[in-house]
Amino acid sequence: MKHFLKKVALVCAVLGGSIIGMTSCSNEDQVVAPGGETRAVTRVSGLITTDTQWSGEIFLEEKVAVTNNATLTILPGTKIVGKSVPENETDNLDATAIVITKGAKIKAEGTASNPIVMTAETPSLGWGGLVILGKARINQPTTQYIEGIAVGSFPGVDTSYGGTDDNDNSGILKYVRIEYAGATIGDANELNAFTFGGVGRGTTVEYCQAYHGEDDGFEFFGGCVNAKYLVSTASDDDAFDFDFGYTGKIQFAVATIDASKTYSSDPNGIECDNEKPFNASHTPYTHPVLSNLTIVGTSTGSAASALKSAANFRRGAEFTLVNSIMCGFPKGIYFTDAPQLGASVLSNNIISSVPAGNEIIDGTAGTQANNSFVDNATHIGLGSVWGGNNGLMPGSGSIAISGASFSGLDSWFTTTTYRGAIGGRSNWATQSWVKQ
Repeated sequence: MKHFLKKVALVCAVLGGSIIGMTSCSNEDQVVAPGGETRAVTRVSGLITTDTQWSGEIFLEEKVAVTNNATLTILPGTKIVGKSVPENETDNLDATAIVITKGAKIKAEGTASNPIVMTAETPSLGWGGLVILGKARINQPTTQYIEGIAVGSFPGVDTSYGGTDDNDNSGILKYVRIEYAGATIGDANELNAFTFGGVGRGTTVEYCQAYHGEDDGFEFFGGCVNAKYLVSTASDDDAFDFDFGYTGKIQFAVATIDASKTYSSDPNGIECDNEKPFNASHTPYTHPVLSNLTIVGTSTGSAASALKSAANFRRGAEFTLVNSIMCGFPKGIYFTDAPQLGASVLSNNIISSVPAGNEIIDGTAGTQANNSFVDNATHIGLGSVWGGNNGLMPGSGSIAISGASFSGLDSWFTTTTYRGAIGGRSNWATQSWVKQ
């Protein structure tokens, strides 16, 4: 919805905080909300070069980069709106995004009842999302730049990613929802909702949702950042994508599909590559360690014929996938072009495909033990397997309430008896910070 704005002043201030050190100042406007009340909206652009705090409502006029080792602090309840590129715009490099460069930090800590929301001015047109660039290892021998963040996007600013510090700290993300992100820059060249490039394990990522993004929900280019409580809702391409030597850990992650949407040419729950083409000398090999995921496709609607795999491991990748539920895709676990799979672990999972019989396709991978293959996803015993996050709690007779094993995993993982992302007494994926 477009609002009628009354310009108040040219300032460098935000309600409850400050915007400082930017190459261009901010416009603070009054916005008339649907209920008739007015509130401040601060329009921002340029570089953030010193410590800065955002609150209230922020409107991104263009890409904004945090640089010069500055920290961007975003207070609970802040709404950030990215300007959308018009449909007739030929240069989508104008798509707005927030970019945290190497050495800088983001401190975005919402709460369960008051999350931080980043969204698009026009949902159907989208925006660029959040990009975090760190100093952790990647497996590429040449300087790397994130898709959609062109070299020179910010003159004089280094927008490359990767380094040698696996303990690098790019800040904190907690209770953050990113909506309608992933602007398409060119053919097979898109931004995502959450993009992590070479991000280190000193960074905290918890309770984050990607909602109806144009490309991937969460993409990790190398690095080793760990994450818990992630939600990918109707991401156009992959829910979780791992590349270029990512070696982090993820626990408690949910991915669901909107059956009525159209999707990309290759949408998967997980897509995991080392690189294309695979080069055995490029290490570390991509090897995400994943436990307690629930990835659900659909058996109906236009999406059913578009979906590919619950998980596709390929191009020299390794992986550990345990204690998870994977269902509702034409292929369950799909191994293609992945010579490193002997180092992988696929154990204690519940796997179902539509149609049945395609639970594991094209090969074997390392250690496989105690996986449950189910001919129909409704037999897993979830509340309502096609009912979105609300239906993902296992019922009392479900095979998912037991069978988990944490043998071989370290103490970072929370031990559960149940398989999948949700179990116990409550469904965390239906809390108010998650948009259904």
